[in-house]
Amino acid sequence: MGLRLMQIRRCQPSEARALLAWIKERHYLRSTPPGFIVVLEFLEGRERIGAMQIGRPTSRGLDPDRIVELNRMYFVDEAPKNTESHALALMRKWVRTWLPAVKLILAYSDPSVGHAGTIYEADGWANFGRTKKDRTGWATRPDRQQRTATTQKLRWVRTP
Repeated sequence: MGLRLMQIRRCQPSEARALLAWIKERHYLRSTPPGFIVVLEFLEGRERIGAMQIGRPTSRGLDPDRIVELNRMYFVDEAPKNTESHALALMRKWVRTWLPAVKLILAYSDPSVGHAGTIYEADGWANFGRTKKDRTGWATRPDRQQRTATTQKLRWVRTP
């Protein structure tokens, strides 16, 4: 696999469910948040090497017309070094082009499982603090499980 050949492709709504299932099966949380704005697929040639789910911000106090959240990201382990950071740059360019009203992208990393945010730092994202500890999730939508977060996540922000 060569990093320069990576391409980004927006999945049509009819394809998005299958790609979200692919992410859900492989992502360490084994879930994808309900609803999405766009699902992006990353390919090398005809081979899928990763995907991203972009949706409304989890925090209901944020303006969903101007802020989006990278809800899920997964890339195969065999992908070359720096693939995720390169994919973040491609995703930001896609957002700038196709979602011009968006002025900020938000993402989270979980240091408790070894996700220190290195890929975000490599792409120029700013660490915007930590989430609250022991916050409780909600389960009012289909396929949503009630969870109590026991670890603090790192919050990252970046302009498209």
